[in-house]
Amino acid sequence: MNFGSAAGAAKAWKDIWGAGQGVGTIDDIPPAAELIARLKQEYRSAKLALCSNPF
Repeated sequence: MNFGSAAGAAKAWKDIWGAGQGVGTIDDIPPAAELIARLKQEYRSAKLALCSNPF
């Protein structure tokens, strides 16, 4: 990567792209149907916890 410019000045952060920073947090790669079922269950659990909390 070239982080400098032709004039030798540093590039602005908006001009530097990165990727893969969150790859280390991936534990599994489930099939789409399993992932959707998991998300639905997590949503229902969170909604139940929020709605049953009387504050």
